Amino acid sequence: MEEKEYLSLLEKAYLDLPAVIYKKERFEVPQVTGRLIKSRTVITNFREIAKHLARNEEHFLKFILGDVGVRGDIGMKGELTLHSRFQPAILNKAVDNYFKFCVQCVHCASPDTILTNNNTIVKCNACGHQEKINQL
Repeated sequence: MEEKEYLSLLEKAYLDLPAVIYKKERFEVPQVTGRLIKSRTVITNFREIAKHLARNEEHFLKFILGDVGVRGDIGMKGELTLHSRFQPAILNKAVDNYFKFCVQCVHCASPDTILTNNNTIVKCNACGHQEKINQL
């Protein structure tokens, strides 16, 4: 095949392609919403955050409690009560840390991952990379 013919076919192929081949939506890590009740902080959307990150509430709870260094429990409605007062920025940083270490693929940065091997390995559904996470 001659170069002229090749370039002609290549140009035709580019014209046949759709304007957007692949559109990737940006994944947003949810922000914490809550309230202060005396000396406690209640994260009212704890269950929704865990669901959005596609993670088990118990695993998410263990990480958050370890990250902020306080005791806490999950209520009947899925809210997390922390036994101390916290500013929203500290709690949002803890959620971001969880996303970075337990959700996001370290290889391709995709949030499309699952936890395997008793919640010790993050496996990416996009690129197939597996990464061991530190024990919580």
